[in-house]
Amino acid sequence: MAALLRYAVRRNAPGRAVGAAGDSAGGRCARPAGAACRATGVCAPGDRRARRLRSAASGGSAGSAARAGIRLGAVILDGHAPALLARARALLRLPGGPSAELSAAEVRPAARAVLELHEGLVGDHALARPATYAGRHLGAYLLWWWPQTYVKVQATLTMVALPPAPRILDVGSGPGPAALAALDLLGGEATCFDSAEEALAEARALGVVRTTRVLPDEDFDLTLVANVLSEVPDPLALVRRLRGIVAVVEPALRETGRALLSLRDLLLREGWFALAPCFTQGPCPALVSAKDWCTAEARWDPPPFFRQLADATGLRADEVLSFVPLVLGRHAPDAPPDVWRVVGVAPPEKGKKRVWICGAEGRVPLVRLDRDRRPHNETFEGLRRGDRVRLQGTERRGDGLRLHPDSRLDSA
Repeated sequence: MAALLRYAVRRNAPGRAVGAAGDSAGGRCARPAGAACRATGVCAPGDRRARRLRSAASGGSAGSAARAGIRLGAVILDGHAPALLARARALLRLPGGPSAELSAAEVRPAARAVLELHEGLVGDHALARPATYAGRHLGAYLLWWWPQTYVKVQATLTMVALPPAPRILDVGSGPGPAALAALDLLGGEATCFDSAEEALAEARALGVVRTTRVLPDEDFDLTLVANVLSEVPDPLALVRRLRGIVAVVEPALRETGRALLSLRDLLLREGWFALAPCFTQGPCPALVSAKDWCTAEARWDPPPFFRQLADATGLRADEVLSFVPLVLGRHAPDAPPDVWRVVGVAPPEKGKKRVWICGAEGRVPLVRLDRDRRPHNETFEGLRRGDRVRLQGTERRGDGLRLHPDSRLDSA
């Protein structure tokens, strides 16, 4: 079935060819956007340390840390599920079964492999790259982490105007979830770069034609860096070597999120520009408080085998994915006047409503008193994290920007 996206970040980006044909020697035709996702830090029940890791990987405790949230839309994993399951069966030596779900005999060994990899990635960190992509660990990755990475990347790419049929480089690609997410959305051709040949072989089996174990010295329109920067010793040096628009995705942990925002500020001082999700080229407002960082959320419909594994392992199969996105470029973006992004919605207050917005002036509260509710600011009622809004006629007060009866608020 076709995957229909409804993004709270409402933007029809000019020049983006979603589903456009882009077949070439280096890639494959774009298909309707499909996909999947969830934060990778999940854990088995009964383990106190694992439960703490699960909470942190979902973005931290709501009571102990404030997150600016960008809520993206519903994403459905489409045509990749059968191929992922088939490849995982081969790597895990499972007996076989239906094309969309695990057989009863397959659930236990597949769940055991997922838990082993989860503990190595989120628990004792004993399975950092390239061990993540070896043998049965690679099979577990295809079943659990591959679809999550796919949707994080695809959701990130919908936040910015991108050229149709771009030349794409996926850095630290593993078995290619980021590359295929971009190909399915934009068309074009993709190159997967990774040091693990076994992972690159799986990327080729899933549809990526061009792979390499050496960073290409070529020009690319779009470079993808998914769940990589937190694993390399010098992320700044790596990004400096990349070309074209650079789309980064990191886990929604406070540590990794704040590290990415700090890297953003360093790169902007060197002449880069933030293309998304930011509307400001100044220092990131979320870094002012040590408790803050900025995340995105996207809904998804997990494939049947994913739900089976969640039930068997006790890992979470939430319908919402949290992650930290950042898109960078070498050229200044168009700066829409008076446009802000909603990054938080406060609990209801007596006589008024408050949301947090971020724009060229930084992050500020936007307040509307109940008595000032009018048809031309009615949009305020339904604001969610991630929405783009255009403001006219607001007044700066001690509690932030204030909407008055004559103020206008429209979706942007």
